Amino acid sequence: MGQNETERHFELRNLEKDMEKASKKAGQVTTKETARRMAALNWKLLMTLIGLIALLVFALGGF
Repeated sequence: MGQNETERHFELRNLEKDMEKASKKAGQVTTKETARRMAALNWKLLMTLIGLIALLVFALGGF
């Protein structure tokens, strides 16, 4: 086995492990509490973004 073949073999093994981890993570069920917390965080981030855009427009003389 050459050097390149050995490297490809280990890269393929790592890829298989990464794919297996991603598959397990995708199959996990989100709890209601986690979903509620994520929704609240998304709402806060959206309000912050809107506030920053309004501040930028005001600073540039849009209002």
